[in-house]
Amino acid sequence: MLSSLNAISQLKSGNTLLLREHKWLKFLTLTKEKNVNLEQIESLEQMTENPVLEYVERTLITLDGLHLPEYQKQTVEEVLIWSETAKCGLPHQRREWLKKGYQLAIHNIGSAQIYASEKEKLPESKRDREREEFIYLLILTHGLAGQYIRGEVRYASLIPLTHVSREDLFSVLYALNQCIIEGVSPGIWRSVEEEMREVITWICAGETSREQTLYERMRRLRTNASVFGEDFAAVYKEFVKEIPLGEPRLHAFFQRIDMWYVEAALYDFSFEEFIKIFLLTEKQAQDSALSQISFEPMMKELYYDYKGKKTVNVYKKRIIESYLDEYSIEELLNGKQPENEHVQLISAALNEHEEMAGIYFSFSAAAEKLIEFCQEAEKSPLYDRAIVLLYDLFNFRKDGYDRLNNEQTYLSDMNSSQDFKKKIADYAIGETMIDIGPGGGVMLDLLTQYHPEAKIIGIDIAVNVVEELKRKKQREQAAWEVMQGDALQLEQYVGKESADTIVFSSILHEMFSYIPYEGKKFNHLVIAQALKSSLKALRPKGRIIIRDGIMTEPAEQKRIIRFKDPKGLSFFKRYVQDFEGRAIHCTLAGEDAVLLNVNDAMEFLYTYTWGEEAYPHEVQEQFGYFTPTVFKEFIKTALGSEAEILLFEHYLQEGYEEHLLKKIELTDETGNPVRLPDSTCFIVIEKN
Repeated sequence: MLSSLNAISQLKSGNTLLLREHKWLKFLTLTKEKNVNLEQIESLEQMTENPVLEYVERTLITLDGLHLPEYQKQTVEEVLIWSETAKCGLPHQRREWLKKGYQLAIHNIGSAQIYASEKEKLPESKRDREREEFIYLLILTHGLAGQYIRGEVRYASLIPLTHVSREDLFSVLYALNQCIIEGVSPGIWRSVEEEMREVITWICAGETSREQTLYERMRRLRTNASVFGEDFAAVYKEFVKEIPLGEPRLHAFFQRIDMWYVEAALYDFSFEEFIKIFLLTEKQAQDSALSQISFEPMMKELYYDYKGKKTVNVYKKRIIESYLDEYSIEELLNGKQPENEHVQLISAALNEHEEMAGIYFSFSAAAEKLIEFCQEAEKSPLYDRAIVLLYDLFNFRKDGYDRLNNEQTYLSDMNSSQDFKKKIADYAIGETMIDIGPGGGVMLDLLTQYHPEAKIIGIDIAVNVVEELKRKKQREQAAWEVMQGDALQLEQYVGKESADTIVFSSILHEMFSYIPYEGKKFNHLVIAQALKSSLKALRPKGRIIIRDGIMTEPAEQKRIIRFKDPKGLSFFKRYVQDFEGRAIHCTLAGEDAVLLNVNDAMEFLYTYTWGEEAYPHEVQEQFGYFTPTVFKEFIKTALGSEAEILLFEHYLQEGYEEHLLKKIELTDETGNPVRLPDSTCFIVIEKN
């Protein structure tokens, strides 16, 4: 076993006296810092007490298993035990290092400085200066080969290694980088092993000119974004085509800059936002000696735990997106600077010579407090009120349909409701099929599966949905297309008489609930406009397929809801107060029961099944807006003799009874048990 691993083992067994002997272990152990790359962390709350020491131990375990000559293994061992020290140390120790000018924010530089200072304390008889210089250089360039492969640093940063004349340089560098990367993830090492071998070969051959192009460097910086579906080649090509001045500007900036934690901080931002952040950073760096930028401050501020898992702080992210959206890339290139009282990009110098800067977004006191409130409100019924405050005060949502933390849950739920969508695919016809409000994309997949020769297009007004679908398309190499568009002017996006099937799958009620039409929401005319626009876009004999909420008839019926859950009645009272669709009239029918109209009961019960997570959004939506008889007459009035109804069904969606059985009892006015009211309609309309 390596002597360093033995020391760590003894420390874990309680032998703290060896900290006097091993300064590197003292620095790594006695610390309050948790300076780690959050990419590999699943939960911030469950992060270990000393993640840096654990990482160093993993790198040493990898080294212990390698077949190397003993002197090479000892060299790599000493590099590994010192290379993370700048991330640690107690507060007073870190203050002392900073006072001496050590660059703790750029960890390889700071660690090399700490190593050198500790060696200077030794008597000359115990020093091997040639070996120390080599180890100092390896610490100074620690991890840079991997960062070069990731696109974060320039090849120029590796050039000091090309001047080393040692026969064992390749073996030492290869082993060192294997330990560094396998300590993070063996899978990552396997994915870069061959490229690492090539880079080290260049170094050992003394090559000094292996800089990556801007395209290549940025492609590597967007690796995670590409994994999640970004078509980098396409977006970069569009960027160069639309804004030709942007490429040389960024190329010049990248030629002089090394970067840290780029993907960890920026992968979840769109390519356009990514470009804007660098342009704003470049503007702040003009006329300075800046050569190193770290996104570590931004990485640390951008993540928090949501339901026990590390996630991007969507509140901060939306405010940042709003800030970045104030000006186009072209306007930023022409010198405009976003001005927002609640957020701004900060490039803070990390040393007195301003060669290093930490990049982050600074939020106003009001924004910070409100974000903190939202995070706390997630744990209680206050969540809906909290996000409304954010909407109203900061206007940071991408569009009126942004679901914040419920966004991924919502899209997942949309994808999980597949059974009824198979029926939609059965009734779809023709060469061109349009899915309005495609949500998570499952309808697009089903239409493609059952109609492989057809052209399938998803159209959604919500920016976040379109962006996620584009990533899904790229990830899965899907054949369907997606575009942002307005279903009320559909013919302007797809052309007149150009579609054969138009699908409204659980989307008309959202249009009815959210779109202010002729000055007001919950306006039935918005549904008429959607149908009329669809008819214009349809070819003769084309079909409109609707799957949506339905009211029950006779509408005058009354129902009693008796709650089994002790919290059910308070949930209902809050719903009555918050529901935006219409006034809910009810009377108490006992300590745990209410009497109300059957369709008001329907609206409440089908929101009740979704629970607290969906409440802030469901309470803004009216799911049923027509009884079957009224809906039929409405369609005939809206479309006249140009179309006819081929099929009109209504039923109770599977799953509602199962979900509600443990929560409520439903009876008529006399207390007799009754079935739940119909929830859903399925309509097929054909153009004449």
